[in-house]
Amino acid sequence: MTAYDYEYRVNTEVITSVTVQGGQADPDHPVSVTFHVGGRTMRVNNVYYPSGDSQLVWIRWTTPATPQVMEITVSVTGRGHAEKSVITANIVDLDQNPPPDPQADDRNDGFTPAPMPVKEQRTSSDWSVWRPWWQEHWVWHSRGEDDGYWCDHGWWEFDLDTYHASLSATMGITPDSKNPTASGSMLKSGYGIQETVTARVSTSQSSATTPAQNAVTYFPEFQYGRFWRLLERTGSGYHAQFEFQENEYSTYRRRTHFTPIWYPDGS
Repeated sequence: MTAYDYEYRVNTEVITSVTVQGGQADPDHPVSVTFHVGGRTMRVNNVYYPSGDSQLVWIRWTTPATPQVMEITVSVTGRGHAEKSVITANIVDLDQNPPPDPQADDRNDGFTPAPMPVKEQRTSSDWSVWRPWWQEHWVWHSRGEDDGYWCDHGWWEFDLDTYHASLSATMGITPDSKNPTASGSMLKSGYGIQETVTARVSTSQSSATTPAQNAVTYFPEFQYGRFWRLLERTGSGYHAQFEFQENEYSTYRRRTHFTPIWYPDGS
């Protein structure tokens, strides 16, 4: 199995980062990091960190519209070196396995509901940026009686600025408004449901983060696997909203998912 440094979605704005270290990087000895990605060259200048420490360096870019494996090369000028000189990214398309057209005579007599899956989640992240400042230290250089000059023999000190980002999301499902069997949150099987997902990103450094851009729904009738739906983003910004794509099997092209007619009664 091929190991990838990152897995990204197609046509998505992403952050790619590396850690740089080695020597001391300050305004007198700056470090620059160059990323070569998809035929583009992206350079990050003025990377600073104290001796014996490191700095996270990142770029923000948009992935291609088609699935592929990309190699991103990284080079460093100055005293430092990057933890990786080549980053391998797997670009995938989540819109490849929607459920089939449900039929009135479908059967699944042996179906038993699967437990809700528990997947690892990363809903927050912290990072930091070194900020250098000059510590003055003035020294008198005498050249004889009443003659001489002051010289600043200072040095670079560093403060560490910390940043944070978090992701939260809510999801709600309702019977399709055109569902003739719906009453409140109840409906007969074989009819459609609609879904709204709201995803919020809060951050103290917007240049280092992106809004939520992709959402996927898995269903109990497919054991929370096998088939899924990539949702369409219907709201932008750091308070994004997602809904089902228009269903090609819907007479009215509704943003709906049809529940199978054989699904057991209950929630």
